[in-house]
Amino acid sequence: MQPLLRRTHRLALATIAPRVFAFCHTFGLTVWIAVVEGSGWTLILPGMLLLLWPGVAYALAANAQNSKRAEFRNLLFDSLLFGFWCSVLDFYALATITIGLACLMNNLVVGGLRKMMVSALLFIVAALIGSALTGFTFRPYVSNNLDIYQWAGAVVYFLTIGRVTYSQNRQIGRSIGEIKFQNRVFHALLDLGAVANRAINIHSLLNDSLNHLHTHFPGYGFAVFLQEPQRSEITRYAAVAGLSPKDEQRLKRLLASVHEQREHPVKLPQTEEGENLYIMPMGARLSMYEGWLFVKAPNRDDGLEQILSLFADQLAAATENKLLHLELKKTAERDGLTGLYNRGFLESALQMSIQSKAQTPNLDFAVLMLDVDRLKEVNDHHGHVAGDQLIASVARYLQRHCRDSDVLARYGGDEFVILFPSADLAAAKRMASLIREHLPDQRCTIDTANGEREELALHVSLGCASSSEAPAQQVFALADERMYEDKSLRRKPNTGGPGATRRPSI
Repeated sequence: MQPLLRRTHRLALATIAPRVFAFCHTFGLTVWIAVVEGSGWTLILPGMLLLLWPGVAYALAANAQNSKRAEFRNLLFDSLLFGFWCSVLDFYALATITIGLACLMNNLVVGGLRKMMVSALLFIVAALIGSALTGFTFRPYVSNNLDIYQWAGAVVYFLTIGRVTYSQNRQIGRSIGEIKFQNRVFHALLDLGAVANRAINIHSLLNDSLNHLHTHFPGYGFAVFLQEPQRSEITRYAAVAGLSPKDEQRLKRLLASVHEQREHPVKLPQTEEGENLYIMPMGARLSMYEGWLFVKAPNRDDGLEQILSLFADQLAAATENKLLHLELKKTAERDGLTGLYNRGFLESALQMSIQSKAQTPNLDFAVLMLDVDRLKEVNDHHGHVAGDQLIASVARYLQRHCRDSDVLARYGGDEFVILFPSADLAAAKRMASLIREHLPDQRCTIDTANGEREELALHVSLGCASSSEAPAQQVFALADERMYEDKSLRRKPNTGGPGATRRPSI
């Protein structure tokens, strides 16, 4: 549906003042000549039409479908009117020259050489038509005072045109600057999604995103804080780019005063250096956290206030997506009972170690396999809930002794695997000795099927292997074979001979 109100083109708005002045000045010239030559109202009354044209011209441009094109026509019609009126004034030399030059200049500035030639032709044709109607008379001079009046009017008019042209150029420059700024914003937002997708966690996402924005806006500083909704004093994630430590500390102090703000950007008090701070809440766009995006601008920027919500929306959406992705990834990679890595993740990590060994032969890896002894007896005598508690207890013990670089996974019902991605057999044997020595001292309190509580000792069968002693593809199978050998030895009955130890119960 077409809007009822059309926006008048800036060209039509810019020519209002010069046109009003030019036609009013020409009417004054007409009155002066009428008084000098004694023609009276016979010249003045028709000249009053000059006072009506500026308003008619603006109305035509403002109500036209294309106000810019309508104003081009108005400028050409100015040439017609002035050409005709110069003949009415008997071609008073100074007026004809200055008015003609003004018409040519107006059309040259807005339409180029072609428009200027059309204007000159219309001016001459209108002057000839006027001469045919009123008779050709040439008035080279009237009086010194009239010459001064005409010179003064011409100077004022040309200065006015110069001022209008300067203002238009500045406006065009501002428009170009705004377009460039909007392009920077568009590219920053467009690339922000790709930056966020490459991030492996929330910390890297926030840091990479803010550094990306700082690259596009090097004169600005950025900070983001994600806080827990119920405990606003706890900041879970934070990142800064382009801010000094002093600015960062100030923003952390300001967080306490902006928690009531939920939707719109807020301008904070200026810094000591006169720089402006803006804050945009992200909480409404995040489900798990309350978020705040801070921007430090070198000067007041109304355009920034308008686009700040775009940055906050994009960053919040990327953060929310990453949080959901990490949660889904964690669910897909983790064992539901123990929280350890599951079999699928372990097999992927093992395959990476095998490939690394193929690419770098001196880079070994090791595998330690564990099997919880007599889990079936616990399930049969005390129920599967008790068996799950036993498995979880072993998992907690292993977690306490594994390094961050080790991959600890629950491989099956009662089997665990520790992958040492960049270690030899010695590392796996040290871990096996540690477990063998200290695990039996641990106790697992379980809830039996009949509602009682019972303590059980923890025992496992162990088997380890390394790529330093076997081909990389066979390491896992070798560790598995050694684990079953250990289990078989542990199941042999105790002879009770000298030095023999009693087999511990579960």
